Amino acid sequence: MLKYIIKRVLWVIPTLLGVLIILFSLTYLMPGDPASAMLGPRATPELVEELNNRLHLNENMPTRLGYYLLGVVKGDLGTSVWSGHSVSSLISSSLPHTALLAVSSLGVAAVIGVFLGAFSAIRQNSPISRFVTIVSLLGVAVPDFVAALLLVLLFCVKFPILPSIGAGTDGGILGIATHLILPATALGIGWVGYLSRLTRESMVDVLDSDYIRTAKAFALPQRSIAYVYALKNAIIPTITVIGLGVGKLLGGAVFVEIIFNRPGLGKMIVDAVYARDFPVVQGGILVATILFVLANLLADISYGFVNPQIQYD
Repeated sequence: MLKYIIKRVLWVIPTLLGVLIILFSLTYLMPGDPASAMLGPRATPELVEELNNRLHLNENMPTRLGYYLLGVVKGDLGTSVWSGHSVSSLISSSLPHTALLAVSSLGVAAVIGVFLGAFSAIRQNSPISRFVTIVSLLGVAVPDFVAALLLVLLFCVKFPILPSIGAGTDGGILGIATHLILPATALGIGWVGYLSRLTRESMVDVLDSDYIRTAKAFALPQRSIAYVYALKNAIIPTITVIGLGVGKLLGGAVFVEIIFNRPGLGKMIVDAVYARDFPVVQGGILVATILFVLANLLADISYGFVNPQIQYD
């Protein structure tokens, strides 16, 4: 287990290095002079020269890459072209909102989806199982932004009982929680259906395996067979999807944060794209990539804790 963890951690290094090089190379894909493109119509020779010196745009490519990698290692992701604030401070103020949104939506979706999937597998061919299947398909079919708009129309316009914009930081824990209900629901509703379908199909296969029939022959309680023996193995594919789902959640969070005007990482990146604030775009995408890689790493490592019989060789 320890050998596998070390191997997976070492694989993270070339992955992140490749992402850094790709992000750095994006400056060469910008049309014309990068400094003029970032400054837009307000570009003057003085501002262009100052930005070139600040971002080392006058240096050759290896030197610029060295400055960029050295800054990332030191935790210096640059400075915003327009606000003058460090990119690290902008990300540190936006990331908690996105992390809270992603964790809450994925956590609720995982609990509800796994429970519905397991229950539907145990009650195969029952009306409840068919109802869960229909709800799962509907949840998967509805995009995040469509779910967000429908929730706003229902609970903010038709029945104005929940807030529609902001993160509720001024209202304490209760304000944050109430402002989180609709965005987390919109972002996680599709995952409830997807995880329930995946858990159901995986658990149906496990319930037909030999060791489950042996457990039934020993007259073990049905609940213990289902939720202790069967679910423990059936949930492994779900863990994989949950780890990969972080990337999709970060992508969906962009639309959800814009619709609900939440000051998160996705909204920060989109605003920076519109403002041509390239250092902020680079830093935001880098942090999002790191979160995605770490989530997949944790998902891989968690297999051994769910089922110690897995051979990592």
